[in-house]
Amino acid sequence: MCAIVDANVANEVFGPNPTPAGDKFFDWINKGSNRLVVGGKLLEELEVGSLKFREWASQAVRAGKMRTLNKDEVYASVEKMKQRGRHKSDDPHVLAVAELSGARLLYSNDGKLQQDFKNKKLIDNPQGNIYSTRQNKNFTKTHKRLLSRQDLCRT
Repeated sequence: MCAIVDANVANEVFGPNPTPAGDKFFDWINKGSNRLVVGGKLLEELEVGSLKFREWASQAVRAGKMRTLNKDEVYASVEKMKQRGRHKSDDPHVLAVAELSGARLLYSNDGKLQQDFKNKKLIDNPQGNIYSTRQNKNFTKTHKRLLSRQDLCRT
């Protein structure tokens, strides 16, 4: 299964003191066939914002735990998305990664991005799912249920 981590929660997953939910998410990425999908501006944001991400990413690519999308394809998708003008968030680059990769799990605490990711006109087949710690930083039943799903990538 595949997922996207928004830069606004990178420290919860890759920081020196991860939240309980972030720690479990990190464990999930590193086990089985799960992987993180990045590309374009999102990859740049994660690299700039987290030393631990940069260290993890160099090994994750080789281990098949991270998929990096072609930067030009991500930027082209962002431009198309901006022309359509359906998104409310200032993160069309995250939506473009989902569109190109088929990732349907987003870890983010950005309310507008969460709305966009759940919008079937933007993310569908299957619909986007949100892993969030806006209300609770602990690992909840909802988090556990999301990480146990097998349909988090478009086929």
